[in-house]
Amino acid sequence: MIVPMKRVTLAAMQADEERLLQSLQRAGTVEIISLSEEPLSDDQLEAISNRLQKIQDSMEAIRSFAPKKSFLSPQKREKALSDVQAESDQANAAADEIETLLHRKASLLSESEKIVAQKEDLLPWMELTVPMSSVKNTKRIHYFVGFCAQKDRQKLEEQDYLETQFFSDATDAPTIVACLDTDARVTQNFLKGLEWTDYAFPKSNDTPSGAIRKLDLRLTEIQNELSQVEQQIVSHSEQLELLENVADLTAIDRDRIEAKRELLHTHTTFVLEGWVREDSVERTEQAIRDVTEAYSFEVRDPNEEEIPPSVVKNNKIVTPFEEVQTLYSRPDPYGIDGTPYMTPFYILLFGLMLSDTGYGILLALGALAYIKIKKPTGMSGGISRVLAWGGLSTAVWGVFVGSFFGISRTPASGAIFDYVSAFFDKIGIFPVWLDPMTDSMEMLALCMGLGILHMVAGYLINAMECFKRGDWKSAIFDQISWVLIILGLVIGFLPTIASMAGMTVELPTVVTQPAVICALVGAALILIFKGRNSPKFFGKITGGLGELYNITGVLSDILSYARLFALGIATGVIGQVFNTLCGMLMQGKSLPMQILGGLLSVILLILLHTFNLAINTLGAFVHCARLQYVEFYGKFYEAGGRAFQPLAYNTKHIQVTK
Repeated sequence: MIVPMKRVTLAAMQADEERLLQSLQRAGTVEIISLSEEPLSDDQLEAISNRLQKIQDSMEAIRSFAPKKSFLSPQKREKALSDVQAESDQANAAADEIETLLHRKASLLSESEKIVAQKEDLLPWMELTVPMSSVKNTKRIHYFVGFCAQKDRQKLEEQDYLETQFFSDATDAPTIVACLDTDARVTQNFLKGLEWTDYAFPKSNDTPSGAIRKLDLRLTEIQNELSQVEQQIVSHSEQLELLENVADLTAIDRDRIEAKRELLHTHTTFVLEGWVREDSVERTEQAIRDVTEAYSFEVRDPNEEEIPPSVVKNNKIVTPFEEVQTLYSRPDPYGIDGTPYMTPFYILLFGLMLSDTGYGILLALGALAYIKIKKPTGMSGGISRVLAWGGLSTAVWGVFVGSFFGISRTPASGAIFDYVSAFFDKIGIFPVWLDPMTDSMEMLALCMGLGILHMVAGYLINAMECFKRGDWKSAIFDQISWVLIILGLVIGFLPTIASMAGMTVELPTVVTQPAVICALVGAALILIFKGRNSPKFFGKITGGLGELYNITGVLSDILSYARLFALGIATGVIGQVFNTLCGMLMQGKSLPMQILGGLLSVILLILLHTFNLAINTLGAFVHCARLQYVEFYGKFYEAGGRAFQPLAYNTKHIQVTK
């Protein structure tokens, strides 16, 4: 159900502000509403955000070196906040050390890149045997240093007034051109007409080869120091858990400081406004009383123009399915929580889509083991519990209309699988009710029948809510009328429809004729009353005709439930194909080949059935959700609500214990 929200206003002394916010954050019951249009910049917030970023950077630097978490480790460690606070100084010191090492590492890498670039620049000049500083202009001689294209070498050599030396035979050869100072301008203009690129030697008294040797020595020193820095960073890897704990603590402090900026302050007091669940009002006031008696606490219902957050509350069975609903949209805060109505249908339809007892048992046990070991929270915790229920439903449906790891009562896989099929046939299970492989039309009829009940339930839920609001006209004319049409047409024409599908269904006239009359009554109600709010008679009629045209959409929705049949049969068929292939491997002509084939078959069966379970579980989850969102929720659900985001302990690594 949707939990009503209350608007609360708290006024208290500024001297108690920090302790009150800590108490409210510990309670986790208040979503604070901003009372300041433009919150002022806060040095404290900036400082703590920078500290959190530094801790996170340090965590990322050592994460790859830290011991890997076991799969059996829970998602979050249980930790008392006081214990984490006691570790904060040690963690901050470690983060400072890691940050210093990271800065040193970045500096060394930057220097290394510069040295490598300098070395690459000097490599073409290795044949120059004089110090680079000696290649400089004098009063009489002017030097031009650069790279000359191969095709222009001859042009340079033909100039009598120039002295040219090439230092390699490369396409762009390193070249030094010397001329009299009086010919410098002419030479410069001449070089502009060539493919010439100027180059300037670094200020060094070494030859290029000597400078490269020094650069190599420095690169070696840098690599050695980098290695030492890396070792020092790795030495902090065992402190990853410590840093994660304090990162969560810092995030908690940051959230509280951010909340403080949303309050209204005077010289001595502050005012807080927020949203609180109706069932948490007393707990909220108790959190305030635990800190001070000097306060004012007012509670009221939301005004018409106010839109509170959307919060739902359900029992332990239904609660996990709230995550499925959230994947679609949160309910309108004044609408209907569809989770209690969707849950039984989701469990039922999920199992029918997978419909293999072996897969269902594995899925249920796997999900339960994951919940027990990892203790997941939030969406992952909800989805894992949904899959556990889906696995149980799959195991049950597998007995009635499915198989056991692709093996049914009909022999089709060969080898040992046929003996298992014979055993199933002897005890009369897998399937007990009908076999989709041989009773395809019956299976399709079952899926369509469930789909019709699913859709009718959606109309009835909407009608029920309309009656609660006192809107009996909408309940009867807009909802129950469609129930009469759908059920009337289905029951009235069921024998004819079954005959077209090659099945025999007999219903007495005393049942079919009243059913058709009910369908006509429903159509008449829609035709006459759907446009009841239109001021003109023509508008009333066209409104009804337009609504009746939606019968095509209803038929389309019913056909959508054929996906139940398609996915259900696909799981068994794919599993059966895998069994057949592996059965062929077991039937070798000699004993060694049979043993080898048997071992290979066991490996393949594990891999292939795991793949089949994974891909069909994903398909069942997605398509079952689609049936809820479109065919079911489309009849009554009002979406558009926003999440309730109270000031609380929003952590990633630890579960704060009280």
